[in-house]
Amino acid sequence: MGLMVLLLALSLAVWAWAQPGKGWKGLALATLAAGGFWAAPTLHTPDELPQQQQVLSAEWQAWTPARQAELLAAGKPVFVDYTAAWCITCQFNKRGALADAAVLADFKARGVQLLRADWTLRDAVISTELRALGRSGVPVYALHDGKGNAPLLLPEILSTDGVREALAPLPVLKPGV
Repeated sequence: MGLMVLLLALSLAVWAWAQPGKGWKGLALATLAAGGFWAAPTLHTPDELPQQQQVLSAEWQAWTPARQAELLAAGKPVFVDYTAAWCITCQFNKRGALADAAVLADFKARGVQLLRADWTLRDAVISTELRALGRSGVPVYALHDGKGNAPLLLPEILSTDGVREALAPLPVLKPGV
């Protein structure tokens, strides 16, 4: 967002600078200064942040290749949410279909393990995994059946019905399992 504001201020400043008259150059400099002042705090990324900077809920675990491999080796179905804090579509899906009570109940009934891969800082390991899935960015939603089949990739914009339909072929666990 900060970069967008800074670019908008820069374009307005360039336009104002090019206008004839004395008042425009001052407006150009003031606009650029104000945009830079406002955007500067958002443009800095700390050198080190934890790979999973988001707070994960009780249902979601942090994704790592090792954790995914461990769960799949145990024959458990796994749903991976490749996401980023700056991805508007990711946030929409996270607060919508992926937070829906019926969807969460279906995940639980089928023993689906929920992993979240945070690509906010464009982690190289997650980038490699995205390329392996044939994708170059987020959001990506991969449902692994736990039987060694290729993952089912869900659409970028999720619906509650769409996620539930994707889960339907997975067997429902017996109580106590």
